[in-house]
Amino acid sequence: MRRLAFLINFNQNKWLGGLNIILNLINSICLNRKFKNIKVLLVTNNKHFTKNFKFLNKVKIIEDKNIFNLSLYKKIIDKLNLILFGKTKYLERFLIRNKIDIISHSSVVSGKNSYTKSIVWIPDFQFYHFPNYFSWKYKFFKKLNIKIYINQASKILLSSFSAKKDLIKINKSAIAKTVVNSFSFRALEKKELTSINILKNKYDLPKKFFYLPNQYWIHKNHIIVIKALIELVLRFSDIKVVSTGFNNDYRSPDYFTNLMSIIKKNNLQNNYIYLGVIPYKDSMSLIKNSLAIINPSKFEGWSSTVEQAKSFGKSIILSNIPVHKEQNPKKAFFFNPDNHKQLSEIMLKVWKKKKNIKNYYNKRHNVNFFLDYSDKFLKIINSLQ
Repeated sequence: MRRLAFLINFNQNKWLGGLNIILNLINSICLNRKFKNIKVLLVTNNKHFTKNFKFLNKVKIIEDKNIFNLSLYKKIIDKLNLILFGKTKYLERFLIRNKIDIISHSSVVSGKNSYTKSIVWIPDFQFYHFPNYFSWKYKFFKKLNIKIYINQASKILLSSFSAKKDLIKINKSAIAKTVVNSFSFRALEKKELTSINILKNKYDLPKKFFYLPNQYWIHKNHIIVIKALIELVLRFSDIKVVSTGFNNDYRSPDYFTNLMSIIKKNNLQNNYIYLGVIPYKDSMSLIKNSLAIINPSKFEGWSSTVEQAKSFGKSIILSNIPVHKEQNPKKAFFFNPDNHKQLSEIMLKVWKKKKNIKNYYNKRHNVNFFLDYSDKFLKIINSLQ
């Protein structure tokens, strides 16, 4: 029995997308009978959140507040040991103590001579496309880490072929260890969702709305939706956009505040409704009950918003960036992320023709597609000898 561990070594509230992607894969593994010879572990510094996910009852939860909070001295020692000897010192002790054969879906690398194999997940290469958003220090260490992964990781995991093209441009040597496994989501059953009546009472929701479930990071491009709304309300004063997501971006601390100021200045408080960070099942329920999903982002690695909408067969209004085209949702409307007029026309068309937009959800297809995701991941696991 091989022991496969997923490490939640990041702030869950600041990166809900990353948490949902990891938990989603674990869910697919738990439903997949082909994983009978693999024991799944979840390593976290706070297991409180795990009680909200029933499928985690099949998973061994390891709560460790120390392994993710090593002192600077220990971090340096581990990094030097990794580079010089192909394995860490302090992390290695933890891996051996817990008999972990493989770690996956984190930036943690165990080393080529480690007791444990490591699959390093790189969600995207945003720093390559938008270097002005990041400090020189951030970009330097990103490129340095890629070199370390090439030498010390067992596999480098990407979520899209668009990201693979980026990696080739950044460092061709990484391709030999690179694999692509695009994630998908399972549509929640009715009993797992929050009913529309409860949602309306809880969040004071309108009957009809677009849903924009993006974190408030500068590249997510919320401003284009607001500009489109400014024009639309002149013709349809009842048009609504419901938005959720973490409202802080360390790269642009004033981003959210500035957006809210624009909304207030243009009297859009009743048209653009921000709910903050909400529970996963509420977010999935909003997707199901919305008129359509909007993702105006200028950059994505592999959009969880798109995959979640696809799982329910929802219509999606998307920026025409390469990865959105690669994800290829059946009922998508694409627009230039710098053209708010184009977006406003699409929104108006969808708003006026609600009855003509039918969901293409097929439960059997969705479940098979979801299990296919973990099937492909199993092949990656089995390739590690």
